[in-house]
Amino acid sequence: MMSQTLGVLALLLLTYADCQEVRYETKTETTNYGPVTMVVDNLAEIAVSVSDDTTIQLEEKINRTRQNIVGNIEVLTANAMAELSDVIYETNQLVVSNPDCNPAWSLDELNENVTRQLGGCTEDLGSLLEDFRLESQLALVRVQEFVQQIAHLPAKCQMLGASPLNPLASAGGSVCFINAMAEINLGMAQSMHNASLILVQTHQTAEDQVEQAQLCSAMVVQQIGDYLREEQDQCRQS
Repeated sequence: MMSQTLGVLALLLLTYADCQEVRYETKTETTNYGPVTMVVDNLAEIAVSVSDDTTIQLEEKINRTRQNIVGNIEVLTANAMAELSDVIYETNQLVVSNPDCNPAWSLDELNENVTRQLGGCTEDLGSLLEDFRLESQLALVRVQEFVQQIAHLPAKCQMLGASPLNPLASAGGSVCFINAMAEINLGMAQSMHNASLILVQTHQTAEDQVEQAQLCSAMVVQQIGDYLREEQDQCRQS
C-alpha cells in the first residue's frame, strides 16, 4: 500500500505538470480545465485522501505489531503458570494438611517467586515493546506531518500567485506546487521506508526473543516443578 501511495502522488504530480502545458488564456486568470487554484486544491485533496488511507493502514500495522508482542508476553506467562498449576495446587494441599513438614511454606511467596522469574524471561520482550512504541510513534508522526504539508500546500502556493504586480505570479504558484509536491513525495517515501524497516526489524526481533523466552520459561517451569515435587516427597516422609 505504501508503494501504491507514492505511485499515486507521483502520478498526481505528473498530471499537474502536464496540465500546465494545456491552458486557456482569459483576461482575468490562467485556466487549466478551470481555475489553476481549483486544480491545485483538487489534486491536493486527492493526495491527502490517499495519504490518509496509507497513514491509517500504517497505524493499524503498528497496533497489530504492538498487540502481538503484548499477546506473546501474556501467552508465555499464562502457559507457564498453567503447567505449574497442578503441582502448585498439590504441594499446597499437602503442606497445608501437614503443617509440620514445612512451617515456612507460603503459597503467596511461591507465586510471587514464579511470577518474578517468568517476568525475567519476558523482560527483553517488554523492552522491545517500549522501544517499538516510541520509534513507531515517531515514524507515524513524521508521515502525518507530510500529509499536513500537502493539505496546507494550496494556500501556501496561492500566496505566491496572488501578487497583481507580478506577471509571473500564477506560474510561480504552479512551480511552488510542483516543486513542493516533489519534495514531499521524496520525504514521505523515506518516512514510509523507515516505518517499514521498524516494523520488519521489530517483527524479526520479537520472533527471536519469543523463542528465547520460551526456553527460559520452560527452564523455570522445570526448576519450580522439581522443587515442588521434592517438597512433596519430603513432606510425605516427615
